[in-house]
Amino acid sequence: MKRYFFYITIITIIAGACKKSSLELNDPNFPTPEQSLTTEAGLKNFSLGILQKMVAEVPDEGTTNIFHIALTNHSILGDEAYVPYGNYGLRWVDQVYKITLPGGTVITNPNGVDQKTQLKGFDSRDAGERNAFQYEWASCYYIIGQANQLLTALDNAALNISGDAANKKNIFKAWALFWKGYAYSRIGSMYLAGIITNESGKTNGDFVDHTAILAEADKVLNECLTTLNAITETDDYSDVMKAIVASFNDNSNVVTPAMWKRQIYSLQARNLLANTKLPDMTTANWQQIITLTNQGIQATDVIFRFGMDPSGSNDVSSGFYHPYAFIGEVQQFSFVSERLVQEFKPGDNRLKIGFVPFDVPKVNERGRGLQFGTRWNPVFIENGGLYATGNNKGLVPWACSYEENQLMKAEALIRTGSIEPGLQLVDAVRDFQHSGLAHVAGTGLNATQALEEFRRERRVALFLWGTAFYDARRWGVTKPASQGGGRANAIVIIPGNLLSPPQAGSIPTPCFMEYNYMDYWDVPQNELDFNTPGNITIPLKN
Repeated sequence: MKRYFFYITIITIIAGACKKSSLELNDPNFPTPEQSLTTEAGLKNFSLGILQKMVAEVPDEGTTNIFHIALTNHSILGDEAYVPYGNYGLRWVDQVYKITLPGGTVITNPNGVDQKTQLKGFDSRDAGERNAFQYEWASCYYIIGQANQLLTALDNAALNISGDAANKKNIFKAWALFWKGYAYSRIGSMYLAGIITNESGKTNGDFVDHTAILAEADKVLNECLTTLNAITETDDYSDVMKAIVASFNDNSNVVTPAMWKRQIYSLQARNLLANTKLPDMTTANWQQIITLTNQGIQATDVIFRFGMDPSGSNDVSSGFYHPYAFIGEVQQFSFVSERLVQEFKPGDNRLKIGFVPFDVPKVNERGRGLQFGTRWNPVFIENGGLYATGNNKGLVPWACSYEENQLMKAEALIRTGSIEPGLQLVDAVRDFQHSGLAHVAGTGLNATQALEEFRRERRVALFLWGTAFYDARRWGVTKPASQGGGRANAIVIIPGNLLSPPQAGSIPTPCFMEYNYMDYWDVPQNELDFNTPGNITIPLKN
């Protein structure tokens, strides 16, 4: 069954996000949501439309999947990819503070300021599309608003649903709660603070700390679990799910209630892990990760995924706003980082089939910083590759994956002394992705060696799937060097004239990279211009 977004005519503007000219959704069309949401067909279309809230008109950029811009920010911040272009503020997000060459020469980025100073300088509506803070905030609150409206509609006495109405209503309810909990998870994992709102079209100035947002996410996801427990998996279930999951996101393989619940447990594990610095993780925290991941995604599960329609027009990618299209040679908007490629172990099939060398390496692109350089071009999926497409191929997880679930569990096991079981999971993920690598379990690795195997595998296995920044932050990599942050032996393509002694050409060189990034981003000024905070004491800005 094809489900295309141009059929959807029931879009609503959501309060609690950028409210004026910085980002604007498409105008609502008839019939109005209030009229459509009294019918089963209207509920299906409206549920399908939740993900269309990721699409907005961005001044000077046009129709954009702003959620994908947020995903790109995460890849940049975690240094698995880079973008040398200023569109959407991306190159400033990628503003590595300093790079120290082997001889001790320190290269400060061309702008001469750290990322915090640069991004805060663009935090205004006047900055337009350059304000990087706005994209994840807006897309998530648009989703929350649509989910709230769907939940309200399910309580409407005028609602007319055929057959087992109670079961169908629970399916729609679970869908709304899942995306609402997912959106709160992302807000709480990225911003200093946020707002909690349960009414569509209404916001408030009661900003709460990001930990309270994460608590709300957990509450909503638990309510989703309760709702899923009440669902009977009948033909009606498949019919509704195929209607509300878009065809380009793979609606032919139905996510069962049990699979859905396992995704929630994995997401809850991610929320805990991503928002707790490594030194702050307790034995109880690690045990909670193990408990959740034991209930998490399995290798044979179908999960909710983000794909593209073959036509490139009837989806939410707006042509190329998808991780695999953005990095592909057709658009070549983002590029794989040398620091990601160096994580592959020798003989890894994923490197062999995933990348080929550029004819000419990219070096200090546009003179914007030495981090903007790479030797590696990803091979199209349609040509046997893994991480790029020129023909709208490939799917990435909206939330967690089997690999992420297993690697969260692996880390918890290794860090609590169960080294061999943890390494067995690392091997299992490598086997699952057909890496061809020899197993490391049973080879006598100590804890430090085991954690390095895990770290490299987590970087490789989850490439472009939205975890890179969370990991860099919790591991302390993005902290200032004075606080123990940064990365040693990071491969950077260095112009030979900067080396001592000078060399011809451009040389892949192990350097020390100091990122000096913010842990959590400011509440965008686009929000605060129209939503005055109440009597609060928590910080909204760094």
